[in-house]
Amino acid sequence: MTVDLLTPLLVTAMVAVVGWYAAHRLAAARDRVNKRRELRVQYLIEAYRRLEFVSNRRITKDTAPDFERAIADIQLFGTPRQVALAREFATSFAQGGTHSLDPLLNDLRNSLREELNLEVAPSGITYLRMTFDDDGQV
Repeated sequence: MTVDLLTPLLVTAMVAVVGWYAAHRLAAARDRVNKRRELRVQYLIEAYRRLEFVSNRRITKDTAPDFERAIADIQLFGTPRQVALAREFATSFAQGGTHSLDPLLNDLRNSLREELNLEVAPSGITYLRMTFDDDGQV
C-alpha cells in the first residue's frame, strides 16, 4: 500500500523538479539575450551620438578619439550592413579626408528605432551646427 502512495508522490516531485529546471534554463537564456541586446543598443546609441556630433564639423584632436571609437563600436556591434557602411566610410575618409556619414547614420537610426519599438522617422538627418562671432554671439 505504501508503494502505491509513494509512486504518485515521486512522479509529482520529479515533474516539479524538471519543470523548475526547464523554467530556470529558459529564463537564464532569455536574460542573456536581453542583456546582449541592451548592451548592443547602448553601444550603438553612443556611437550614433558620437558620429552625429562630429558630422559636418572640423575634427579636432579632442574629438578624433571618440570618432574613431564610434566606427570601431559599429564594426563590433553593428548589423552586417552597418559594418559594411562603417568600413566604406573609414576607407573613403582615410583616402580623401572626407566622406558622408549620412548613409551610416540613417541606417543606425532606423535600426535603433526599430529595436526600441519606436515609430519610423522621416528619412534624412538634419544637422544643427552653430557658429559664433568673436563676441560669442550666434
